[in-house]
Amino acid sequence: MATRPGESFNRRKYARLKIEAHATLYLDKNIKKGLKLQDISPRGVGGLIDCPLKVGDKVGILLLYPFFDEPVKKEASVVRCREINQNTWDVGLDFGEGSKLDLTSYFKLK
Repeated sequence: MATRPGESFNRRKYARLKIEAHATLYLDKNIKKGLKLQDISPRGVGGLIDCPLKVGDKVGILLLYPFFDEPVKKEASVVRCREINQNTWDVGLDFGEGSKLDLTSYFKLK
């Protein structure tokens, strides 16, 4: 799809919800890292972390309240990792098309 000068093309299939929450990333069996969530959608999350991640790597993520009554653990692919300042990276994680989160109750959609 072509765009005109000054226009941008939004490739996202799902709306993002801006949030301030925390999650836990499992980088391997023995390494856990905190992730400060900035946005969430049925397809993935974006947030800030204190170490770089490699685009394409698989990580585990544990999501808690306010989105779910019970903890939800998902596998995700790292799709973005940019250093934004010393010791802070902006990361994007994709759950994959077949592993979307059901945020219906949170978004109040029926």
